[in-house]
Amino acid sequence: MPEQTVRQPVRISPIGHVETGYGRPEDAPPQATENYREQGRVVVYDEYRDGLAGLENCPHIWLLVWLHAQDDDQAAELRCVPRGLTATGEKRGVFSTRSPNRPSRLGMSLVRVVGIDGNVIHFHGVDLVDGTPVLDIKPWVRSTDVPPHPGG
Repeated sequence: MPEQTVRQPVRISPIGHVETGYGRPEDAPPQATENYREQGRVVVYDEYRDGLAGLENCPHIWLLVWLHAQDDDQAAELRCVPRGLTATGEKRGVFSTRSPNRPSRLGMSLVRVVGIDGNVIHFHGVDLVDGTPVLDIKPWVRSTDVPPHPGG
């Protein structure tokens, strides 16, 4: 392994965007699984539409997103107070939390597919701000997304 690696910028373009009723991150629920009654939409850009073939067979999907609505100060914090520790104020490293304020601004959201209409995915489980860029969509698969029990 090389002693020093050169950090190069990564270029990623969105494949679509999310449409929800939330205009600000502080108004959105902290996790999609905590808001499974609310419906949102992913509008996939036309050039990626064919990539949706077969997705109707996936009851849940991961939305990999760019958390565009975070300000630079929030994204730079490497220690934060997780939701479960707000009463104590105890800080943890951002990589040990599910905080949306991350240096990379990458986010993921597990949502339940309700239906697909052309290039629009209707889903339940909203925790994203309206206009959030979608970078990728991956199916949730029980056999790979639920780790085996530690004993076997």
